[in-house]
Amino acid sequence: MHNLSRFSINAFRYINAFRCLLALLLLNLALTFQNRWPTAGVRWVLEFSLDLTVLLLALTLIVAWHGPLHRWGRGLLLGGLIILVLGRYVDVTTPALMGRPIHFYWDSQHIPQVAAMFLDHVAIWQLAVGGLALLLAFGVMVAVLRWALDTVLIMLDQPVGRWLIGGIAAVLLMLYGVGRLSLRWPTEYAFALPVTAMLVEQARLTLEATVFRNQGRIAVQAPLPASNLGRLRQGNLLVIFFESYGALVFDDPRFATPLASDFAALEQSLTQAGWRMASARLESSTFGGQSWLAHSSLLSGLRIADQGDYQELLTTDRPTLVQSFAAAGYRTVAVMPGLRYPWPEGQFYGFAKIYDAKRLDYHGPAYGWWTIPDQYSLYRIHQTELDALDRAPRFVFFPTINSHAPFAPLPPYQPDWEHLDAPANEQTLSGSIELSERLDGAALATAYIRSVRYNLAVVGGYLRQYALPDTLLIVLGDHQPPAIVGGREISWQIPVHLFSRDPALLERFLATGFQPGMQPATVLGGIERLGPLLLRVLDDAQVVGSN
Repeated sequence: MHNLSRFSINAFRYINAFRCLLALLLLNLALTFQNRWPTAGVRWVLEFSLDLTVLLLALTLIVAWHGPLHRWGRGLLLGGLIILVLGRYVDVTTPALMGRPIHFYWDSQHIPQVAAMFLDHVAIWQLAVGGLALLLAFGVMVAVLRWALDTVLIMLDQPVGRWLIGGIAAVLLMLYGVGRLSLRWPTEYAFALPVTAMLVEQARLTLEATVFRNQGRIAVQAPLPASNLGRLRQGNLLVIFFESYGALVFDDPRFATPLASDFAALEQSLTQAGWRMASARLESSTFGGQSWLAHSSLLSGLRIADQGDYQELLTTDRPTLVQSFAAAGYRTVAVMPGLRYPWPEGQFYGFAKIYDAKRLDYHGPAYGWWTIPDQYSLYRIHQTELDALDRAPRFVFFPTINSHAPFAPLPPYQPDWEHLDAPANEQTLSGSIELSERLDGAALATAYIRSVRYNLAVVGGYLRQYALPDTLLIVLGDHQPPAIVGGREISWQIPVHLFSRDPALLERFLATGFQPGMQPATVLGGIERLGPLLLRVLDDAQVVGSN
């Protein structure tokens, strides 16, 4: 009987020890997981959590000196753990999906619009199932964290448990310290990046963007250069921003190979039609989103890299590229098919007229969140502005929308542009993406290739069929696509292409670093340099060169 009792006691101890180790393992996994690219899922890796190590050591000392935690203390501890786990998910998922670190203060302001865009045309039952799945996953996470935390705290109530948990935490902390101090023993690489450091950094960025923001930096920058735009000879200038058009379409074989024939065919057909082209690269001021930062960088001649810069720019009276063309007698027009709300920025830039979604007056089939085909928008602006009888030269600014994530559903290219407003039919929609695929990189990459192909077809068709001979067309990207499509470790470069029938004009651009054809090679610098470069090249009183 005595032996049976001792066996029961030992078995109980082993069970408690196993429960404790399992709880520690679960807590560690909850703070060390990584993103499973190219999805929004996670994967577990063999790393230690520095956050958990410090927390365990602190709990050991607190319980040893002050006794067990009260109920409110356990609640605060559980809430803190939940914040750390959610912070870890955001910290590893956002860079994997977007290609840049998150900025809580600025990025959180766009969550409703991004969510609405990705959930557009998703069936109600899918939204309900997805919502219930998220709630269930969150509930399971909280339950697991609560069990693991309670198990650890029960062990800490016992002297042996405190020695065990405190000893493990102390040894791990020592290993981390040795790795930080010694080049011969890089043991710190066995630890995941701490979540608390990310949260502290986000607090710093928030304060930097609000309380301690350096106001006045934008206002003191040098203005855009003066230009009489004489080299354009009163011809139209179209600036078309292709949404998510990044340099990876030339650099990454996954995109460059299937698109190579499209670029070659476009160049050949336009050359036969009398058009000449030149290309280069720019460094965008944003990555994976926030296109308006790239737009404002081009139009202002300043590098606008975050929402704070953007908002400060709008408070200044800085002249813009739009106003430079207006001063030279151009009618300045913005084509904004994705614009559904008031846009006071248009007044700041100086546009004479803004064609938003309502003014474009589209009555054809809707294509996803953005509704309007870019081909229709370009054709409509050609009819109403570029082919106008008054023939005052036009400056047209047109950010496209159909190549915006999630890149589907995509309108089919319509060879007969006059039928772009036709009613929907069974063959209308193209490339729809189900809810389960909308955060899957492989499905998005395929849709992205189709969207680039569509953009090239629209540009080629317009130049061959409608563009006036004196037109200078500039096509450039606003940013690389989100990292879920192309990957995290890629540049912020975007292509820029020029199309003109004037060889002498293109020669002036070639002197600044552009190269003939559709393949961009030379990096001209930041996107903010394109506006000043454009004004200098088009000024017939200036001599341009590579410097």
